[in-house]
Amino acid sequence: MGDNTGQARQRGDAHAARAATPPHRRPGLDLLRIVAVAAVAWFHFGFRMEVTGEAGDALTGDPGGLARYGYLGVSVFFAISGYVITISTEGRDPVAFAIARFARLWPTYVLCMSATALVTLLVPGLVFPVGIAQYLANLTMLSPFLGQPFMDGAYWSIVAEIVFYGWVGLLMATGLWRRHQVVIALVWVTIAALDQGLVGSGLLRRVFLTEFAGFFAFGMMLRARERGEAGATIVLVAALVQALASGIAFARGLEPIYGEAFSGPLAGAIIAASLAVMAGLTRSADTRLPAAVVALLGRATYPFYLLHQHIGYAGFLLLAPLIGFPATAVVVLAGLTFAALLVTTTIERPAGRAIRRVGKALRGRVPALASQHPRQD
Repeated sequence: MGDNTGQARQRGDAHAARAATPPHRRPGLDLLRIVAVAAVAWFHFGFRMEVTGEAGDALTGDPGGLARYGYLGVSVFFAISGYVITISTEGRDPVAFAIARFARLWPTYVLCMSATALVTLLVPGLVFPVGIAQYLANLTMLSPFLGQPFMDGAYWSIVAEIVFYGWVGLLMATGLWRRHQVVIALVWVTIAALDQGLVGSGLLRRVFLTEFAGFFAFGMMLRARERGEAGATIVLVAALVQALASGIAFARGLEPIYGEAFSGPLAGAIIAASLAVMAGLTRSADTRLPAAVVALLGRATYPFYLLHQHIGYAGFLLLAPLIGFPATAVVVLAGLTFAALLVTTTIERPAGRAIRRVGKALRGRVPALASQHPRQD
């Protein structure tokens, strides 16, 4: 009797865990996000900061070996984005998609960017520019298009994400996205291969994100394969090949920038392993993981990413001379993690809900924005 009761309780717990996990939610992908953002922080604090002296000359030393490859965490983010954004378009029209993306990104971005500007102003040892025109331009999330530098160098990847969202929204509006995602991914990967192999156009690189097209397309095709779309597996392999080729070329291009050696084959191996892990995680909704906790930490990777670089440099600049590098690293990472969780729980979610409510109200009042089945979650 006791064994049967225990087994029934276990089955009930498993059922409850499945019910608590939203459809298509992959807790493993949230863990991968955490690993990816940790890798990027490792790159900035364990390599870039040591090479450039951006946190003060006193911290310029021997850069870490593998830390130099932590930037590849951004590429993993792009692949995850390709998968998750593809899912997020299902059941939405272009307006609902745009509202959902704006609600998710902009409030958190404005808060974190403003905090970065304030810290940069208050810590004179940091060498980064801060000005009113720069701040106002950064409020748009597209400051380079307005001739102003990013408030934090890490924000370049946010622009890449927005360009991707822009293309997705445009293709949704034309109806091509719903019917021809496999063809879209194939065309995108082909343009990227031609640009990187033959053309070398700066315009194509910026407009079509040719350096990262393989990563976005890889995520897209993982979802297309789940839906059983014809040709998805072939294009998935093509996207993987493009991601590897682009990643190896990108690694070699970093050598003259930093004056340090980067191994193309090692970068390729890290990319291949990361994308293989991601592909495995998309096939498993592991209910053994604490889904709510993992989802919260996964969401917190966004504000952590926005906050970590320049504010982290400020922490090292101020604290390392007093308590040493290892202790400073612990304090800085703990502080950034706490701040990211605070932003996620107190700002991002309430602000996002408010924006979605406003968007829903506008849809009801403006006929051009109305649709029969908008999804606002």
